[in-house]
Amino acid sequence: MTALAVGAMLAACGGGGGGSGGNSEGRLQVINFKYPGGGMLLSGPTTLSASASSGLPVSFRSGTPTTCTVAGDQLTLVAAGECLVIASQAGGAGTDGVKWAAADDTSQLFNVLKHTQEVSFTPPDYVLSSATASVPLSATASSGLPVTFSSDTPTVCTIDGSNLKLLGKGSCAVSAAQSGNDTYAAQTTQRFIAVDPLVVADGFAPGSGRGSSNGLSTKQGGGVTVNPWGSPLNAGWEWCDANAGGDWCYRSVSDDGSSLTSALHLPDSKWTPGGWQYSFNRIEIFAPGVTGFNSSGDTTGGLQVTTEKALGFTLGVNANLYTAAKPIVVHLDLGKRNNGCNVTLSTLIWAPAPGLISYAVPLSNFAVTDSCGLSGVTTASLDNDVRTLPNPFDGSGQPTNAAAFAAALDKFAAARTSATTLLQSSNVVRARFYLMDVNTTLKTDGIYASDLTIKGAITIQ
Repeated sequence: MTALAVGAMLAACGGGGGGSGGNSEGRLQVINFKYPGGGMLLSGPTTLSASASSGLPVSFRSGTPTTCTVAGDQLTLVAAGECLVIASQAGGAGTDGVKWAAADDTSQLFNVLKHTQEVSFTPPDYVLSSATASVPLSATASSGLPVTFSSDTPTVCTIDGSNLKLLGKGSCAVSAAQSGNDTYAAQTTQRFIAVDPLVVADGFAPGSGRGSSNGLSTKQGGGVTVNPWGSPLNAGWEWCDANAGGDWCYRSVSDDGSSLTSALHLPDSKWTPGGWQYSFNRIEIFAPGVTGFNSSGDTTGGLQVTTEKALGFTLGVNANLYTAAKPIVVHLDLGKRNNGCNVTLSTLIWAPAPGLISYAVPLSNFAVTDSCGLSGVTTASLDNDVRTLPNPFDGSGQPTNAAAFAAALDKFAAARTSATTLLQSSNVVRARFYLMDVNTTLKTDGIYASDLTIKGAITIQ
């Protein structure tokens, strides 16, 4: 993300006789010059606004014509750099015959930024080396300028022109970059491609409708439960009923089956000030061919982790939910069963921006949050440890707080070590994406929207 420039406004100075070549005798006058704002190339002309205390007309000129030009009251940005705009009033007689001296010039100085651009890059979520050793890549920049590719994981994959060469199993990070020019700022988009991963799911069978559902499935035959729920909807205990919920909670699968959305839209009118209310939104996805847990023992099937290091997926949240700063808890449920429950591993993710984001979450971030009474297993608290992990991103999506996130992870290192051990000895049966704190602060048209979208493949890579 590109931060807007903050312009520095030079203070207006008033007085007579100091103007640029105008009348030096008469009453003193000053110019009030409204700050035109920092600008970006290709943003179009800006109308300048200034007034003189005399009521006489103010003229404008550019002090940096290679960066910005002025025609009448129209300011046009022509190059990146500092733009200086000068407002003048040369003095003279007003409509009432009063004579005014020339005003001192008043200036505004601000930075002109290069125009931002977007790089659209959608490589495959995963690649199987048994099927191919080379993958053609394609990306476009909104500027129309050419895009180049580079590998950020050269031990797993390399780039040959616009082709991706596979070297080994793991997470391949590829950057599509546009270096910019005199008009456009440079921009880079990074994507992760899993090479020979374990595939939890890759798309969903058609199925849409209102309310919660456990009747959906992945294209690989794994069971899917979608449960957006809110107590203000009178929709049943942790189940969003199609009739009671109306259009406030629903799920939808895209026509091509590539994405699944679980939507919880809470009307402002349903919230009772000072009353008890609770809401959440979760999507639960079983491994290929698995539709539920074995109730009498360990669940067989699922995916066995060996050398894999990360859980990869693309997850999206809506803009208001992102602005409300609500994180997502990610669970991995194992086939290991004890005391009537299945072992659960958990971690927390924060979205660096609204919309669909690709994640490669290290498996080492997961901690045991439910050991089901197994001996020799250290457990972290879901509420007091995992859910208190801080946001590693600043307001522009940069990982400036990553050290604080890592330090918080270290506080329950033993539970994370237990998770690693259990991953090697058991199997992953289900992945869950759980919004435990929904948006109840920011609304659009009277609705607090808390939407989760899963798009593309979910892999362990």
